[in-house]
Amino acid sequence: MSDEESDNDNGLFPNLGSTNTDSREVRVRFVNRCPYPVDVFWLSSEKKPTKFGTLRQKQFLDIRTYKNHPWVARRSFDGFKLKLNEKAVFWPQPGSPNVIVRTYCFITAKVLSLKEMASRSLVIQNPAIVPEDLSLPRDLQFDIRGFLDKKKEYSEIVCRSIPPPVRRPPQSPPSSQ
Repeated sequence: MSDEESDNDNGLFPNLGSTNTDSREVRVRFVNRCPYPVDVFWLSSEKKPTKFGTLRQKQFLDIRTYKNHPWVARRSFDGFKLKLNEKAVFWPQPGSPNVIVRTYCFITAKVLSLKEMASRSLVIQNPAIVPEDLSLPRDLQFDIRGFLDKKKEYSEIVCRSIPPPVRRPPQSPPSSQ
Protein backbone atom coordinates (compact mmCIF):
# COMPACT_ATOMS: atom_id res chain seq x y z
CA MET A 1 0.00 0.00 0.00
CA SER A 2 1.45 3.37 -0.96
CA ASP A 3 1.46 6.30 1.44
CA GLU A 4 -1.08 8.12 -0.77
CA GLU A 5 -3.52 5.21 -0.56
CA SER A 6 -3.10 4.84 3.19
CA ASP A 7 -3.80 8.55 3.75
CA ASN A 8 -7.03 8.51 1.72
CA ASP A 9 -8.95 6.53 4.33
CA ASN A 10 -10.65 9.69 5.65
CA GLY A 11 -8.96 9.19 9.01
CA LEU A 12 -7.14 12.08 10.58
CA PHE A 13 -3.82 10.20 10.41
CA PRO A 14 -2.75 7.39 8.08
CA ASN A 15 -2.66 3.83 9.34
CA LEU A 16 1.15 3.68 9.20
CA GLY A 17 3.87 3.16 11.75
CA SER A 18 7.64 3.25 12.11
CA THR A 19 9.87 0.21 11.87
CA ASN A 20 13.41 -0.20 13.16
CA THR A 21 14.74 -2.26 10.26
CA ASP A 22 17.21 0.42 9.12
CA SER A 23 19.36 2.18 11.72
CA ARG A 24 20.93 4.73 9.35
CA GLU A 25 20.29 8.23 10.66
CA VAL A 26 18.75 10.84 8.35
CA ARG A 27 18.85 14.56 9.06
CA VAL A 28 15.74 16.36 7.87
CA ARG A 29 14.74 20.01 7.77
CA PHE A 30 10.97 20.52 7.64
CA VAL A 31 10.14 23.92 6.10
CA ASN A 32 6.67 25.45 6.37
CA ARG A 33 5.67 27.02 3.05
CA CYS A 34 2.05 27.53 4.11
CA PRO A 35 0.63 30.93 5.16
CA TYR A 36 -0.48 29.50 8.52
CA PRO A 37 1.02 27.48 11.40
CA VAL A 38 1.48 23.73 10.86
CA ASP A 39 2.10 20.82 13.21
CA VAL A 40 4.70 18.16 12.34
CA PHE A 41 4.06 14.58 13.51
CA TRP A 42 6.10 11.37 13.56
CA LEU A 43 4.08 8.14 13.38
CA SER A 44 5.32 5.67 15.98
CA SER A 45 5.56 1.89 15.64
CA GLU A 46 2.17 1.75 17.41
CA LYS A 47 0.80 3.95 14.57
CA LYS A 48 0.25 6.83 16.99
CA PRO A 49 1.08 10.44 16.01
CA THR A 50 3.72 12.18 18.11
CA LYS A 51 3.86 15.95 17.69
CA PHE A 52 7.41 17.23 17.19
CA GLY A 53 6.63 20.90 16.81
CA THR A 54 4.54 23.74 15.43
CA LEU A 55 6.04 25.84 12.64
CA ARG A 56 4.96 29.36 11.74
CA GLN A 57 5.06 30.50 8.12
CA LYS A 58 8.60 30.15 6.66
CA GLN A 59 9.88 28.60 9.91
CA PHE A 60 11.82 25.31 9.87
CA LEU A 61 12.47 22.38 12.19
CA ASP A 62 15.64 20.26 12.10
CA ILE A 63 15.31 16.67 13.30
CA ARG A 64 17.26 13.42 13.22
CA THR A 65 15.23 10.40 12.20
CA TYR A 66 15.52 7.08 10.34
CA LYS A 67 14.55 5.66 6.96
CA ASN A 68 11.43 3.74 7.97
CA HIS A 69 9.95 6.52 10.10
CA PRO A 70 6.90 8.18 8.48
CA TRP A 71 6.11 11.89 9.03
CA VAL A 72 2.96 13.91 8.37
CA ALA A 73 1.94 17.56 8.75
CA ARG A 74 -1.38 19.12 9.66
CA ARG A 75 -2.68 22.69 9.77
CA SER A 76 -2.50 23.68 13.45
CA PHE A 77 -5.97 25.08 13.96
CA ASP A 78 -8.06 22.33 12.36
CA GLY A 79 -5.92 19.31 11.44
CA PHE A 80 -6.24 19.83 7.67
CA LYS A 81 -3.93 17.41 5.84
CA LEU A 82 -0.90 18.97 4.16
CA LYS A 83 1.66 17.79 1.62
CA LEU A 84 5.29 17.01 2.46
CA ASN A 85 7.42 17.21 -0.70
CA GLU A 86 4.14 16.84 -2.65
CA LYS A 87 3.16 13.61 -0.84
CA ALA A 88 0.77 12.83 2.00
CA VAL A 89 3.50 11.04 4.01
CA PHE A 90 7.22 11.82 4.12
CA TRP A 91 9.58 8.83 4.30
CA PRO A 92 13.20 9.97 4.93
CA GLN A 93 15.82 8.42 2.65
CA PRO A 94 19.41 7.99 3.87
CA GLY A 95 22.24 9.31 1.74
CA SER A 96 25.63 7.84 1.06
CA PRO A 97 27.40 6.16 3.98
CA ASN A 98 29.84 8.34 5.92
CA VAL A 99 28.42 11.52 4.38
CA ILE A 100 26.21 13.84 6.44
CA VAL A 101 23.59 15.48 4.25
CA ARG A 102 20.46 17.32 5.32
CA THR A 103 17.29 16.40 3.44
CA TYR A 104 14.75 19.17 2.93
CA CYS A 105 11.04 18.50 3.33
CA PHE A 106 8.78 21.32 2.14
CA ILE A 107 5.31 21.49 3.70
CA THR A 108 2.64 22.85 1.36
CA ALA A 109 -1.15 22.89 1.13
CA LYS A 110 -2.95 20.55 -1.22
CA VAL A 111 -5.28 21.88 -3.91
CA LEU A 112 -8.92 21.93 -2.82
CA SER A 113 -12.11 21.81 -4.82
CA LEU A 114 -14.42 24.83 -4.68
CA LYS A 115 -16.84 22.78 -2.55
CA GLU A 116 -14.09 21.88 -0.03
CA MET A 117 -12.93 25.49 0.13
CA ALA A 118 -16.48 26.77 0.75
CA SER A 119 -17.13 24.17 3.48
CA ARG A 120 -13.86 24.89 5.26
CA SER A 121 -14.36 28.65 4.98
CA LEU A 122 -17.71 28.38 6.74
CA VAL A 123 -16.14 26.38 9.55
CA ILE A 124 -13.19 28.77 9.91
CA GLN A 125 -15.35 31.91 9.84
CA ASN A 126 -17.87 30.59 12.36
CA PRO A 127 -16.62 27.63 14.45
CA ALA A 128 -19.94 27.43 16.33
CA ILE A 129 -21.80 26.77 13.08
CA VAL A 130 -24.43 24.03 13.06
CA PRO A 131 -24.76 22.72 9.48
CA GLU A 132 -28.43 21.81 9.89
CA ASP A 133 -29.30 25.44 10.74
CA LEU A 134 -28.09 26.68 7.37
CA SER A 135 -30.00 26.59 4.11
CA LEU A 136 -27.34 24.53 2.38
CA PRO A 137 -27.48 21.40 0.24
CA ARG A 138 -27.40 18.23 2.32
CA ASP A 139 -24.00 17.09 0.96
CA LEU A 140 -22.44 20.41 2.00
CA GLN A 141 -24.02 20.08 5.47
CA PHE A 142 -22.53 16.58 5.66
CA ASP A 143 -19.07 17.88 4.68
CA ILE A 144 -19.22 20.66 7.28
CA ARG A 145 -20.24 18.18 9.99
CA GLY A 146 -17.26 16.00 8.98
CA PHE A 147 -14.84 18.96 9.17
CA LEU A 148 -16.18 19.90 12.61
CA ASP A 149 -15.80 16.31 13.85
CA LYS A 150 -12.22 16.08 12.52
CA LYS A 151 -11.36 19.46 14.05
CA LYS A 152 -12.63 18.25 17.45
CA GLU A 153 -10.71 14.97 17.13
CA TYR A 154 -7.54 16.85 16.12
CA SER A 155 -7.84 19.19 19.11
CA GLU A 156 -8.13 16.18 21.42
CA ILE A 157 -5.03 14.52 19.91
CA VAL A 158 -2.96 17.70 20.10
CA CYS A 159 -4.07 18.37 23.68
CA ARG A 160 -3.04 14.82 24.68
CA SER A 161 0.43 15.36 23.23
CA ILE A 162 1.04 18.48 25.33
CA PRO A 163 2.03 17.68 28.93
CA PRO A 164 -0.07 19.34 31.61
CA PRO A 165 1.46 22.38 33.30
CA VAL A 166 3.46 21.78 36.44
CA ARG A 167 1.57 23.09 39.44
CA ARG A 168 3.78 24.71 42.00
CA PRO A 169 2.58 25.30 45.57
CA PRO A 170 1.86 28.95 46.33
CA GLN A 171 4.77 30.68 47.93
CA SER A 172 4.23 32.55 51.13
CA PRO A 173 5.39 36.16 51.15
CA PRO A 174 8.70 36.78 52.90
CA SER A 175 8.25 37.78 56.49
CA SER A 176 9.54 41.18 57.49
CA GLN A 177 11.13 41.15 60.92
